[in-house]
Parts: sequence; C-alpha cells; structure tokens
Amino acid sequence: MKRSWLGNGFAVVIYLTAIALSLLSLSAGGDILTIETENGTFAYSLNENGIHSFDGPLGITEIEIKDGKARVISSPCRNGLCMKAGWSNTLCCLPNRIIATTNSPEGGVDAISG
Repeated sequence: MKRSWLGNGFAVVIYLTAIALSLLSLSAGGDILTIETENGTFAYSLNENGIHSFDGPLGITEIEIKDGKARVISSPCRNGLCMKAGWSNTLCCLPNRIIATTNSPEGGVDAISG
C-alpha cells in the first residue's frame, strides 16, 4: 500500500510542530499540557490529576496527568514508542497523530478542558 504525499507531509508538519512546542515549553516552564489532534487543540492543567482520551485515525490514545507530569498510558499504534517514552514534557504518537507538550498559560489554545 502506497503512502500518499499528503499523509507523509502531515507527519512531517506534526513532528516539526512538536519540536517547536517542546523548545517553547523549555523556555516558558510548563503547567499546562496542550494536546494537538486532528480534531482540535486541547489544554489541561498539570496540577489536576486525570486520564484523558483522544481520538486519532488509529483509535483512542490515553494520556495520564499525575503530580505535574504527563505520559501516554494507552495507544493503538503498532510499536508503542509513545508509551515507552514515560513521563515527558513532549509526548508524540505520530501514527495516531497526537502531540502533547507542556507550556505556560499564555500560549493560545482552541479549548480548555478539565
């Protein structure tokens, strides 16, 4: 099965966005977890523990926030690299097109969930 140029281009854009947001989060500190998906951008306080589910092209990815940190606890991707990354300031599940980064509240988001 051939991959389309559009699909590969989207993955590159997602990857570059994750890098840029990661660099911004290092300089700004972070108490907000911003999750980017194909369905929008969502933000959660790292001060509120919880598990949040996000729908991607492969299925549901779950991200846990606990004690000011975040990690992917479940994802339908084949290799599970996002789950193996553990607690991190930047979480990526490129196959499911979900990116999560920590940043300060000044960054713009489409929705605040909690």
